[in-house]
This record gives sequence, C-alpha cells and structure tokens, in this order.
Amino acid sequence: MTDQLALAPTTRDLESTLAVIGSRVRSLRRERQLTIVELAAMTELSVSMISTVERGQTAPSLTTLHALAEALEVPLASLFVVGMTTESPVVPLDQQTEWETAGGATRRLAVDNLELGVEMYVDTYEPGDTHNRQPSHHRGYEFGLVVDGTLTVALDDEKHQVGPGDAVHYVAQRNHLISNEGDETVRAVWFNLRRRSS
Repeated sequence: MTDQLALAPTTRDLESTLAVIGSRVRSLRRERQLTIVELAAMTELSVSMISTVERGQTAPSLTTLHALAEALEVPLASLFVVGMTTESPVVPLDQQTEWETAGGATRRLAVDNLELGVEMYVDTYEPGDTHNRQPSHHRGYEFGLVVDGTLTVALDDEKHQVGPGDAVHYVAQRNHLISNEGDETVRAVWFNLRRRSS
C-alpha cells in the first residue's frame, strides 16, 4: 500500500533530481491513462521532450514543468515528490502542499494516493474565486462536501448551489467550474477519483 507523501531530500544531486521528476511525471501520466502523445498535445510540448523528461535525461525549464503540472492537474511542487511511505497513516499538515489555483482559490493537497487513484483536497474560496479560469474536464470522478459557505458548481449548462453540509458528485469529463459567487469565505473538502469514467 502507498499511503503518505514523502518529500525528496533537498541535497539530491542533479541526476537523481531529474530521475525523481521523470518518474513522477510518468506515474501521473499513466495513472491518468494518458499517452505521451496526448500529454504533448495538452501541454504543447514535443513528444520527444516529454519522453526525455520521463527518462530523466534532460533538465526541464520551469516553463516546461509548469505546463506538465497544469496538464496533470497537480501543484508544481508535487513533481518533486519521491514517493510514498507506509510508516504512518497520518499526513501531517506541514507535509501537505498548498497553492493558489488559476482562479484564485487556495487548494491544499492532503492525500495523494497514486495506487488507488485518489486525491483529497481542502479548498478555500474567497468571494469571486474559482477553481480555474475556465471550465475544465478530465478523466475520473469528483466528490465534494462544503463545510462553510455556498459554492456554485457549474456542470455543462447546469448551475448548482452547494451549501454547508451539502455534497456534490459528478463525472469529471463533464465541463465543470467551481466558484464562490457569494460574499462569504467558502471551505470545502474535495476528492478526485482518477479512474476512467464511462
């Protein structure tokens, strides 16, 4: 079993760092059931570039890493994750990665289990924040529970208001946009199940 993220040591040499990045990109791509050609189209990178990154044979630029992280829908910092550890079922807060989404929301990756294809996020939306600049879609399923405030979840042409204690679930291949259209801070817990949706 793979339960907990273990961050790579900061003293790694360049060769081992590139190997970690390559392994992580390859694992994420395969877990999302993407071919190198599909990932290349999503990132506007060449197939050869992605292939050499995955083999740890090139030092990718920050722009390249950002494009890969965006396409794989993970924080940039997670590309430097070595793997998992089974020492504890607990993921301490200081080992969870937090970042700002393209739409301004704050997203914290609490659990990322590649083996099971499960990601658990804790999200904070200030008024006007969205999860992305525009509707997104990807393979798998999403499940959300709003803790405080009210989120607007747009699914294709439908809009749903999700209030405190309410849950929402949907096939992630549907175009979706999550936003805070109110005037209060919204907090929610979100799960991504990275399995091929039918």
